[in-house]
Amino acid sequence: MLNRILQTIQKDGAVFFPPVDDRSLKFVSSLLASHRFPALPNDYITMLKMTDGFVWNGVEIYGTRANDRVNKGYTLPGVIEANLEYSQTPPMQGKLLLGRAAEELFVYDSLDQQYHIINRMDFSKSCTFNTFSEAIYLFVDELF
Repeated sequence: MLNRILQTIQKDGAVFFPPVDDRSLKFVSSLLASHRFPALPNDYITMLKMTDGFVWNGVEIYGTRANDRVNKGYTLPGVIEANLEYSQTPPMQGKLLLGRAAEELFVYDSLDQQYHIINRMDFSKSCTFNTFSEAIYLFVDELF
């Protein structure tokens, strides 16, 4: 399902970045652990091996590193930078920030091992999903 979603949004103008290699994944995993962030979930790692993050239609999914969009004058933050921004926010404890769209944050909760779409202002949950693909599909379902 993830492969189909990525192919579909790529045809619709999504910006993808070069896939991550195993060495970079290990490095980012160790950085996350050193900051006491949850580990990268396996199905998110699957996406990183296809594209190290993406931007599409206002949806930003972070990769392992910051990715410059020189022609837009914008840098998509990496997962480390994005999580450091919220590291002192109590409602984000135990959660790994994976992306954002408008006023929503896309997180993986290591406590219940599920993905959540939460409000960026009050951190209330609006949706919960078992897999990364199901959560991404929420944003792209109008293309299918």
